[in-house]
Amino acid sequence: MLKTRLSRFSVVLAASCLFVAVGAFYLLPTSADIIHEVESPYQTIFISEANGIRRMHVGSLLDRTSAMDLKDPYRHVYEYTAMMMLVSGYVDMPQKILVVGLGGGTVSRTLRRVYPEAEITNVEFDPVVVDMARQYFGYAEDDRMKLAVEDARRWLRGTKERFDVIVLDAYHGGYIPFHLTTREFLELVRERLAPGGAVCANTWIDQALAERESATYHAVFGSFHQYVGKWSTNRIIVASPGGVPSRGEVRARLAALESARRPEGLDLTGMFKELLDSNPTWPAGTEILTDDHAPVNLLKEGK
Repeated sequence: MLKTRLSRFSVVLAASCLFVAVGAFYLLPTSADIIHEVESPYQTIFISEANGIRRMHVGSLLDRTSAMDLKDPYRHVYEYTAMMMLVSGYVDMPQKILVVGLGGGTVSRTLRRVYPEAEITNVEFDPVVVDMARQYFGYAEDDRMKLAVEDARRWLRGTKERFDVIVLDAYHGGYIPFHLTTREFLELVRERLAPGGAVCANTWIDQALAERESATYHAVFGSFHQYVGKWSTNRIIVASPGGVPSRGEVRARLAALESARRPEGLDLTGMFKELLDSNPTWPAGTEILTDDHAPVNLLKEGK
């Protein structure tokens, strides 16, 4: 099933290339679009603005870490951030949420609107990303929106808190922090999930990487669900200790949430129906990712 869904990659890529060629002004900022550029201790960060959309680019202008519609700040400009909201179908009214990787704060901002009573903790290792999120994307902390500026794995080792939802969105600039992909890291994530909790991870559909990640998530969590982007090359993985709920349970939760209040105009049940691959497969004997061997960036490039 995974290979069938991944076969769409070439179609998506071709469509994306055509879109770039026709509408490069929208996807690729020009020098005139850049309103701020700054060096952090780790990378170059650009802020661009064009056609009413403000974007954060980390490491390269080709990167699209975060985006905000200036006229409608809660609209999801990028498909993957909307897809991550599907985690709502796996947990009943989460009270404690952890978001790894801040970007412009799109995911945290939406979760705050969907679950106003929840305590959300953001962990971001680059302090300049935090500064840019505050200055250009309206991110702010309060008594229910907390922040830790630290490497996520180190922070998770140092806390005893347990979370109903853990969101992993730390990949950017075309780079994957390998130590946030391994069996050892996911075992730590599993330990920090509350009973009935779920982890939601944003990654890519590149086949070599997807197979290794799938084998690793299965080794730690058992069965999992994945959502494959229709207009992007993103893949969203949702897993839970002991396996994920049934399709019917997930669909019912999403429908209940939408009937109670439309979460930021998102068609969650529509995305669930169209993008879910509830039975991902990978070749027998696929090697899992470990701290000793996790060449994720090579796998992403198909090397």
